[in-house]
Amino acid sequence: MTIEVSHITKRFGNFTALDDVSITVPSGKLVALLGPSGSGKTTLLRIIAGLEQPDSGTVLLNGGDFTESTVRERKVGFVFQHYALFRHMTVYNNIAFGLKARSRRTRPPKAEIKDRVFRLLRLVQLDQFADRYPSQLSGGQRQRVALARALAVEPEVMLLDEPFGSLDAQVRKELRRWIRRLHDELHITSVFVTHDQEEAMEVADTVAVMDAGRIEQLGTPGDVYHQPANAFVYKFIGDVNLFHGRMVDGTLRLDQCPLTEDNAKNIFVRPHSFNISREPGGPNSFRAVVEYINPARPLVKLELRSEWGELVQVDIPHQLYSELQLEKGMAIYLMPTQFKVF
Repeated sequence: MTIEVSHITKRFGNFTALDDVSITVPSGKLVALLGPSGSGKTTLLRIIAGLEQPDSGTVLLNGGDFTESTVRERKVGFVFQHYALFRHMTVYNNIAFGLKARSRRTRPPKAEIKDRVFRLLRLVQLDQFADRYPSQLSGGQRQRVALARALAVEPEVMLLDEPFGSLDAQVRKELRRWIRRLHDELHITSVFVTHDQEEAMEVADTVAVMDAGRIEQLGTPGDVYHQPANAFVYKFIGDVNLFHGRMVDGTLRLDQCPLTEDNAKNIFVRPHSFNISREPGGPNSFRAVVEYINPARPLVKLELRSEWGELVQVDIPHQLYSELQLEKGMAIYLMPTQFKVF
C-alpha cells in the first residue's frame, strides 16, 4: 500500500507541530522519520494512523482519501515505544487479542486464530513463550510480542513510534537488524519514528529528516549522510566540526576569526576527514593540542584544542595512533581532507 501525505499542517494552540508537510511512502518500503524532540515526527505518524486529525491537507492510502477515516478503516498496525501489552494476558492471548475482538461476522475461527498466532510466534522467534506473561519476558522479547500483535490483524501499513526507545543499546542493535530482516521478508509498507541517526541509517530504505515541523531532506541513508541538503542535516546526521573560512584568490581557507565578511563561509568537517601529522601539511593545516584519547573503539577518538581555542573531534585508525605515539598534551597538526560548505 502506498502512503501519500499531502500539505499536512497541524497546530496545537499557538504551536505549529507540522507546517505544510508532504511525503510519499512507496508500497513495500520502510521509511524512517528522523529528527530531534519536537520536530513533528510522532505527530505525522499519528496523523497517518488516524489517531490525530490534521488542520489541513490530505492522507491518501493507495490513492484513496483516508484523511477523516478511523484507525480501523485504515488497516494499520501500530507499535508503541512502551509495548502497551496486556499484563494479565499471556503472550498468546496478547497476540490473538485483535483477532478475538473482531465482530462475530469478521472474526476468524478459533483454529485459524491459533494457527496465525503460532505462525507469528515462530516469525518473531518466541514460539516457546506462548504461555508466559509480559512480566516474564525481557524488554526485547516484549517488543517482539508487540510487533507480532500488530501483525496478527494483517495490516496493510505498519507504523512504529520509537519502537526501541526504552531498550538498552545492545538489545536495540539486535532488534533493528531483526526488524530489517523481517521487513525484507514481509514487505509491509512501514513508517517508523526515531531520533537515533544510526538506527535510521541501518534500518530504513528512505530517511526523512525533520526539524521544526518540516521535512528538511528526504533521501536514501547514503544521500542524507554524504549529500546533506543544508547545515541542519549535516550537523544532525553524525558528528561534525564547525570551522569558519573565506575565499582567498578562489581557494577556500580556514580562518579562526568570526564570520564578518560577505565571502565568509561555515565549513563542516567530519571527525574522520582530517590528515594528522607532527608537522604542518598545507595552507589549511593548523596546530592543535591533544586533550583526550579514547582508544576503546574501532577508531581512536581524539579531542583536541585548536590554536584559536576551539575543541576539535578527530577519529583516526589504531595503526596511525600507534605510529604517532599520541599522548595527552602533545601538539600536532590537522588538515581537513573533505568538508562541506554552507
